[in-house]
Amino acid sequence: MLFDRKKETQITGLRPPIVWRDMLIIFGIAALSFVGASYLELSEEVSRVTDSMEAWQLDELPLVLLVIFILMAGVLVHRTRQLRKQINLQIDAQKKLTFVLDQNRRLTRKNIEIQEAERRSIARELHDEFGQSMNAIMIDGVAIRNAVEEGTELHAQAKSIVDVSGKLFSGVRGLLKQLRPVALDELGLSAALDTMIDDWRRRFEKIVWRSKIDIKYENLDETTNITIFRFVQEALTNIVKHSDATEVSVMVNGNGVDGRITLSVRDNGSIQENTESDDGVGLVGLRERIESLGGSFESGIIQPNGFLVFASFPTN
Repeated sequence: MLFDRKKETQITGLRPPIVWRDMLIIFGIAALSFVGASYLELSEEVSRVTDSMEAWQLDELPLVLLVIFILMAGVLVHRTRQLRKQINLQIDAQKKLTFVLDQNRRLTRKNIEIQEAERRSIARELHDEFGQSMNAIMIDGVAIRNAVEEGTELHAQAKSIVDVSGKLFSGVRGLLKQLRPVALDELGLSAALDTMIDDWRRRFEKIVWRSKIDIKYENLDETTNITIFRFVQEALTNIVKHSDATEVSVMVNGNGVDGRITLSVRDNGSIQENTESDDGVGLVGLRERIESLGGSFESGIIQPNGFLVFASFPTN
């Protein structure tokens, strides 16, 4: 098993040893010790002292100390090898974990792409089949209503057909917006976000809406575009469903400087932490989308009141 010095530094926080420098220090100290011992005739002095105490076998003490030193050096080498083995095991585990997390992000992203493809397919079918059929029914109902005398039973029935088909048609248009934001395809990301926020502003006039959309990056892939759009859409849905907010702030920043896109939606209402939409996607789904792009996601209550949903991810 090869020992990864760079990984050792990351795990222990210590710089890897420089062998030649350590050896130079050791030999330098040994040379100084030799010079000092020679000058002081240290060995002769030790022999003179220990010879006078031979009855206690103190003359064997230098050999015992040498054996202890050798044993301690051996233990140190053994412990060092064990430590490096443990670090290598940690490095391998970290690599495996990184690989698994990367695979999980890839699978999550692929799953999101499949979901969006299915949504596009359903939206297309609703528009081409159901939507066109309802439009035809409404046109025929209008024709019948205008052709018969007002006040007759047939006129009332035709009017009812027109009203019901109109409501159904409006419902289909709402579903189409949820399934696949048409503005995203037709206008681009920035304009689509502005259009969506304006739509929320018209629907909830009592709320003060503030928004700043600043995206300088060009040619973002479809997954990134739809993730940004869904983030804002889901965060605003949470607010109107679970909060009594009177102020909402939306910020989308991709100024092209740091290579990242940051998103935040906050309000000033009272809300329970970790709330999510009734459709089961909610904040958990947003976290999965952001993490599939290699980003980070945070949400929680802010003081003195309000709720914040924040995300940041790299553009590459």
